[in-house]
Amino acid sequence: MRKVIAVLAGMIFWQCLHAQYQADTIFTKVEIMPCFPGCESLPELSETRRQCSDRELVQFISRHLVYPEEAQASNTEGTVYVSFVVNETGEVENPALLMDIGDGCGEAALDVISAMPRWKPAMHEGQNVKVRLNIPIQFSLRNKANELAERYTLTWGTLKGNSATVNELMENLGNPLFVRGPEGDPRYVDQLAFTFERKRKLLNAISRGEISDEQEMLVRKIKKGGVFTITASIQDKGQFAYVTRSFQIID
Repeated sequence: MRKVIAVLAGMIFWQCLHAQYQADTIFTKVEIMPCFPGCESLPELSETRRQCSDRELVQFISRHLVYPEEAQASNTEGTVYVSFVVNETGEVENPALLMDIGDGCGEAALDVISAMPRWKPAMHEGQNVKVRLNIPIQFSLRNKANELAERYTLTWGTLKGNSATVNELMENLGNPLFVRGPEGDPRYVDQLAFTFERKRKLLNAISRGEISDEQEMLVRKIKKGGVFTITASIQDKGQFAYVTRSFQIID
């Protein structure tokens, strides 16, 4: 009897230590990462769920981010990097600045992080756990960015006009994508986004300037009847510009 009690006591003691370890630990990578609201019904380990979560997060920030008047007056633009924890219940806690650009932008970024709704928490080894996320929040004066964007052209292989077939897209997968300035000079692409929308369904893939394997997979999923959009982010004298080109997918 004493041995049984000792074993049970040892199990309870180990479980308490294990639970305490989980509560005190903040992960950066786990089996199932946290999911932004609106995508919880998608398969937990699917690429579709990850893309949906990223998209919903970006849209939330776009809708709720307040551009400080001081930053607008001084033409302050750039990217603020923030860190925060999604805890075991999905609540956002401990928002912190990793890099600021001043003029109130850092405080505005923290405000939008603090205003986030409850996430679907992360899971690791069958338990809900805390995960730390680091994300960039971009501040760009849109009117100026639009004016800058009109000065650039985006080309991809042999694609012309505002329509393309699925075969034409597939044939250009091996070709590089270029953004050129007013004098035809190529510009460095900071970020590249592929988006395909059809029947209210959206596919999205983002890379750091070059066409990624994920973006190639997106192109292979494109079907007739939707709209394929390429968006390239560039910088011009310290200002961001987004060069966009859309194709209606035809026969």
